[in-house]
Amino acid sequence: MSVSDPIALEVLRARLESVAEQAALAIEHTAVSPAVTESKDYSVTLMDADGNLVVGAGTVLYHFAAASHSVRATIARHGDTIRPGDVFIANDPHQGGGLHPQDVMIQRPIFAGARRIGWVGVSAHMMDMGGMVVGSFAPAATECFQEALRVPAVRLFREGVEVTEVWEIFRTNLRMAQLVEMDLRGLVAGAHFADTHLAALVDEVGVERFTESLGAIRDLTEAEMRRRIAGIADGTYRWTSWTEFGETFYEVPCTLTVAGDHLVFDFAGAAPQTDHFFNSKPYIVASELGVMMWLLMASDLPYNDGMLAVFEVRCPERSIVDAAPPAPIGAAHMHVGLNAATVALTTLALALAASPDAPARAYVSGTGGDSGIGNQVWSWTGPDGATDAFIPFDGNWVGAPPGAGRDGLDLGIFARGVRSHGSFVDVEVLEAWFPILVHERRRRTGTDGAGAHRAGAGNHFSFAPHGVDAMHGTLFGMRRWLPLQGLAGGAPGATAEMVVRRADGTTEVLPVHTSGARLGAGDRYEIRLPCAGGFGDPLDRHPDAVAHDLRAGRFGFDEARAAYGVVADTAGRVDADATAAERAARRRARLAAAAPSARPYAGPAPDAGAGALPLYPGVVQRGRVAVAEASGTPLALAPDHWTDGCPVLSEDRWGDAGPAVTVRTYLDPTTGTALHVEAVVGDAPRSFLVAPDRWSGGPA
Repeated sequence: MSVSDPIALEVLRARLESVAEQAALAIEHTAVSPAVTESKDYSVTLMDADGNLVVGAGTVLYHFAAASHSVRATIARHGDTIRPGDVFIANDPHQGGGLHPQDVMIQRPIFAGARRIGWVGVSAHMMDMGGMVVGSFAPAATECFQEALRVPAVRLFREGVEVTEVWEIFRTNLRMAQLVEMDLRGLVAGAHFADTHLAALVDEVGVERFTESLGAIRDLTEAEMRRRIAGIADGTYRWTSWTEFGETFYEVPCTLTVAGDHLVFDFAGAAPQTDHFFNSKPYIVASELGVMMWLLMASDLPYNDGMLAVFEVRCPERSIVDAAPPAPIGAAHMHVGLNAATVALTTLALALAASPDAPARAYVSGTGGDSGIGNQVWSWTGPDGATDAFIPFDGNWVGAPPGAGRDGLDLGIFARGVRSHGSFVDVEVLEAWFPILVHERRRRTGTDGAGAHRAGAGNHFSFAPHGVDAMHGTLFGMRRWLPLQGLAGGAPGATAEMVVRRADGTTEVLPVHTSGARLGAGDRYEIRLPCAGGFGDPLDRHPDAVAHDLRAGRFGFDEARAAYGVVADTAGRVDADATAAERAARRRARLAAAAPSARPYAGPAPDAGAGALPLYPGVVQRGRVAVAEASGTPLALAPDHWTDGCPVLSEDRWGDAGPAVTVRTYLDPTTGTALHVEAVVGDAPRSFLVAPDRWSGGPA
């Protein structure tokens, strides 16, 4: 069974995938907490003897590469002492854990006789792993020792025998210990299922053929990924974002270098590690970025270690993307991890947009919704006097970005691909499990994320306590102040809002990082999640599409006119002439209000005989000149930044209501069309760069 027999190889791969899927079901059927059984925050990863990813199952795809990292750390720690029947657990990202301390990694080596031939890694979110707050997400933590019980790779079972002392440590140090123990045993059951069925599969096909086939599966994926990357324009591409804590911002820049069939994502310049709970690690950024790349470029391929071999992530030591103890790391996968991964993915989107022959160019969009999620843990005292808690995973459902020719998905997160953040829990299940009444779960309204193609809407969710005197919450949201950006002139997205509507009629706006929030009788908690930015100038959206959104209740008539320049009557009928006049006036007003271009174009006329090569959505390269595609207006001469010839509108998004966030719109100097819109902190310089070698004069 080898590459020369691709049918047999694919049959084996499918059987491995089936084992992983059945092991995932075993977890779901034996665990007890709704985080696993209903939200489905779990995964199964099958690996080769060295910890290289082969196949995965479950809904949290980000776990897969993190499981490989965890197994490799276990091999390094325990080496030749690893035996059949051993089961290891790790949770500390500083010491071979998973994405964050509550996402424990259970690892079981797979043996054929005395030879180790693989591993199964299973992970799920535990409702508590100790530390200073219920649920172990602690925004107030200043060092990792405060966040959770830190567990390097230790044995839960030694050669099939339970290590009672380790279980007792968990029972002693964790809140809701019985619930957590049952979920841990569910993970162990899933690992046991995978071990049993893989052993049977190996007996059938033989050890040598099995191990050779694992390598062949990986090699095929890597070869195809390298072929696709070779179609991306060599060059340098840059994007910068910031991670928030309160009104302080931490820079997350990424520079992508495309060279042949290899990608390097370099986070040089990232902010130093901080004493906030969201510091991250390179393997976490790579785990999340790998899935995002797969969804964008290769969801038709198996997701395995071959997908991860084609790119490199470089992170400065002791920065927020490669923190060292005692830096807190309880939300390593969220604020910085997801922001860094989405920034890196956006650099790849810029590269694809500049690559005429890359098939994935059709799926390019602005920054994905991943770095806008907003979660929380709510706890209360049960009838028996013990602490109980729940995590409303409704905080995961951010509005997805649009692309050329398509709007974004409501509550969708990604522009393209499969769901990888678990599952919605039915309202009836939430209300049966927890002392709450859900008031609403719907898409958020408004025109944020406007564009020729608009973003999907984020989730609008609210609930009230029911049957308990009070609930206490820890909130850990993202993007309260800095919105997600679009592409091609699309407007920035909505930002997060978390509020409590008090029983006395007052409204309290909560910081998105809050410990100790309280809900009493009659209070209602409400979260409105962000959405991505738009794609294309909103004034270019087809009026009929705006009218459709009006009739669907996505926004009102005044909002339609303000965001899209569409004039409609109360029945949603568009006045075409008034709309055309409104839009023309709006474009003229933009140019009148804009600051002059940094470097008005004074170069040669674009070469009429030169073919138009894409440089950025809506901007093409003709010879050595960047040209606005729709109007033919020259903007810049290579190697200058193409926006140098654009008048710029600048707006303080928040004024006195919040920190300094500047929204800049780069305009076509002839028509006033928005070519690019960026949201930056204060007076930060331009936040992106598109420099394929054919433009910058880099390596031929």
